This record gives sequence, structure tokens and C-alpha cells, in this order.
Amino acid sequence: MSFPTESRIRSRLVAAPAPTLCLDFANTRYWRGSEAPTESLVDFTALARWLEAAGVVDARTGASLQSLRRADPTAAQRLFDDALQLRELLYRLFAALAGGAPPAAEARALGDWLAGTPPRRHWVFEGRRAGWRVPMVSPVASEVLAPVLWSAADLALAAQRVRLRQCANEKCRWLFVDDSKGGSRRWCSMSTCGNRAKVQRHALRKAGRALP
Repeated sequence: MSFPTESRIRSRLVAAPAPTLCLDFANTRYWRGSEAPTESLVDFTALARWLEAAGVVDARTGASLQSLRRADPTAAQRLFDDALQLRELLYRLFAALAGGAPPAAEARALGDWLAGTPPRRHWVFEGRRAGWRVPMVSPVASEVLAPVLWSAADLALAAQRVRLRQCANEKCRWLFVDDSKGGSRRWCSMSTCGNRAKVQRHALRKAGRALP
């Protein structure tokens, strides 16, 4: 299975992924602790747009993905389903690492995914053109989402040196790296979950109840 002929790509230039790209992908489903989590990747088109906006694919590859949706809906649906499966694996992996649990099964599964990524043998470093020149053979998740997978492997290997966290709001459970000076960050954002906690604590104090 290859990309549609009219927009086939033999190779693509992939920039070095951001260290937390894998967490950004895992967090595309959020408010995971609530009764109705919010899904941002509702269909293949939303996935393709997120991949381009996040720098996982360039504009040309993004256009090829949209052509795939029209030319081979079955292949596009398979790519979409596999991408969401990978996302959930990454969420379980980093949630376990954030909680101090050994994610052995998830680590093995990530290794299987990594085996399907294209080799990074050739690199380009010419001014603004910098990245890995990798082959683009098939529209499968391990190739298209290779930067997400590379980011996940690097972050998992560095888990003992970085502070992986989950938002302390039980309804949120957003994944992040705590880069605060004191290493005591508890919330995905002080303006959202942190502020909600402050309001709740204030209300409990006024009511004379114990703080959580």
C-alpha cells in the first residue's frame, strides 16, 4: 500500500521532534477523568490537521494524507485507528511513569512500534533546512507518526531525569513535564485546574470544612 499516485512522496524531511511531542499527542484526548472525556481527533481529517500543525508532517505530506482519504478510505481509516491505538498506548506508558509504576507491557509495545519507523540514516543541515531525510513508503501509522514515536522513546529513556507529572485534578489527568524551579508543579495550568483548586479550597475554608 502506497500513497496515492498523484501526490506520492518518496521521502520527506523530518525535523527533530520536540521532547514533549509524544505528550502533546497523548493529550489530544483530555479531561480523561471525567464522565465524558473530550476528543479532539474526531476523524481522519482532524488527525491530519493535528499532525501538520504539530510539525509531525510537512505541508506536502499533509496534502498527501488528504489525498489518501479520498483515494483509499479503507487505508485512511486503518491509519486513523492505529494512530489512536498508539495514542492510548503512549498515555498509559507515561501515566505509569508519572505515577512511578514500571510500564513493562507498554514499553514492549512501544518497542514493537519503533521497529516500524523509518531509519534515520541521512540528515540535512543547511540553514533552515534541517532534519532527517527518511523514506516514505506506506501510509501506516509507524511511518507517518515516526517523530511522535522517536519523541516517546527519548522521553521514556529520560524518565528518571525528568519530572513526569499528571495533573492533580482527577477529572483532568493531563500529562506534562514539571520544569518548575522547585519541582512542585501539580496542575496542568494554574489558570485552569490550579485556579479551580484554589476556588475549591477557598469555599471549603468559608464552610469550615477540611481541605482536600
